[in-house]
Amino acid sequence: MGITLYLDPCTINSRKVLSGLDLLGVPYEIKNVSFFKGEQKSPEFTKVNPCQTIPALTDGDLVLTESNAILAYAADLSKDESFYPKDLRKRAQVNRWLLWEASIWFATNYVYVIENVAKPWIFKADPDSKALGDEEPKWRKGAGILNDQLGKNKFLVGDTPTIADIAVAAPLHLWGPSKVPIDEYPNLKRWIQDIEKIPEWNKRQAAVDDNLMPGHKSASGIINGTNNGTSNGSVRATINYTKDLGDKLTEIYFYEDEKAKGIHEPGDDPHEMAFHDGWHRVHEFSEDRHGFAVKDFNASFNGAWEDEEAVRSKFYPEIVEFLKRETGAKKVLVFDHTIRTAANQAKKLTQETNTSQRAPVMLVHCDYTAESGPLRVRQLLPDEAEELLKSRVAFINVWKPLNKVEERPLAMCDVSSAPPDDFFKLYLRYRDRVGENYVMRHSDRHKWWYFPEITPDKVILLKTYDSDKNRAQFVGHTAFEDPTSAKDAKMRESVEIRTIAFF
Repeated sequence: MGITLYLDPCTINSRKVLSGLDLLGVPYEIKNVSFFKGEQKSPEFTKVNPCQTIPALTDGDLVLTESNAILAYAADLSKDESFYPKDLRKRAQVNRWLLWEASIWFATNYVYVIENVAKPWIFKADPDSKALGDEEPKWRKGAGILNDQLGKNKFLVGDTPTIADIAVAAPLHLWGPSKVPIDEYPNLKRWIQDIEKIPEWNKRQAAVDDNLMPGHKSASGIINGTNNGTSNGSVRATINYTKDLGDKLTEIYFYEDEKAKGIHEPGDDPHEMAFHDGWHRVHEFSEDRHGFAVKDFNASFNGAWEDEEAVRSKFYPEIVEFLKRETGAKKVLVFDHTIRTAANQAKKLTQETNTSQRAPVMLVHCDYTAESGPLRVRQLLPDEAEELLKSRVAFINVWKPLNKVEERPLAMCDVSSAPPDDFFKLYLRYRDRVGENYVMRHSDRHKWWYFPEITPDKVILLKTYDSDKNRAQFVGHTAFEDPTSAKDAKMRESVEIRTIAFF
């Protein structure tokens, strides 16, 4: 009679069994049981498996109902013993990972699949950031165990794959869209990419993608590859830190001057860093704790952004009311804005006209210092400054994309990973005044976040100064070259609104 599999090819355990039996060369017939239609609870299937779970196997009068038991049974039928060795010690190691996957690894990955794939793609619901946050330590613990093991062997139990590899890989079959932080575990990532090169595994991916992410197609058709719009949890890219030369000042001149010759300019210390996709934690980030936050903001102004007067008269008031509502500030002053687009890349830094239009800043920096923040209040509001400075004052940049950001995204360094000693002054020399920014010296401790493909209905709040030392005061930020951006990605356009909030 032969083996009959009852399953839905899109589920983790069904895909595991299909790929496993294909790899083992064991023939079978399929009876589809639609998971999302609830057919596993039908009277017909309940007769096969009273637990009402898929997959299930029948082979004559034998009924098996656990995916790893099905793999082990099929492996014993296979002519190739390498996938489930007869040697008792090796087999014990394979069994160890089969049991570990079923008891620990499946459950922690399932949370990410439900929250970051099933909810947004199938149920049109938002992920539960608290559930993801609670699960992250468990996932990291499991990933660390695997990463250590895979640093010793190419596969889990030696240099060739076994059914243990198929079982443990299955919960990661959407590791990109589920946004697990896999880039921090290089041996694990190398291994899952090796698994994906196995033809019997790869040919089952389409059913998963089509059913769990209906309508999702990237330019390359890759879901777990580098062009999936999710960055696989994180990407690596080089950004420009600045060397601290001690007594030698770090400076920029915004006009042509002989004094600018031989100065130490910022951005002379490039380092490759990991940039983590923040969407799965988007509701957790706070400008007062992390130095940045993402907010919904559907502005009524959608006019000509090059019309500075229209921006000031129509858009600025919207920002004022928005920030009062979001931060609880009593008074908000909007005092400047900059339109950023790569089209302005050729514009000289020393150009003194049309300064509200610039290229994205490819330098790790913060717009104010402990001294320049209060000074700017005094410059802008000389009659009120001393009274206002008696209470809490915060500078908040409102960064708004003008199109979906497909290249040069904005990244923020979590303030909790960047102590004050990591910042030092950059002197900005204009014809009529000298300003101050902070630049940052490199540290491996820095944790960077970004929000790939952020759209114009969102804004990022950046805390660039806060008089309250018990809150996040200075957030380092920079644009960066995203290695996953398509070659024909639309040029980024964004507007940055500078504000002061008084409490």
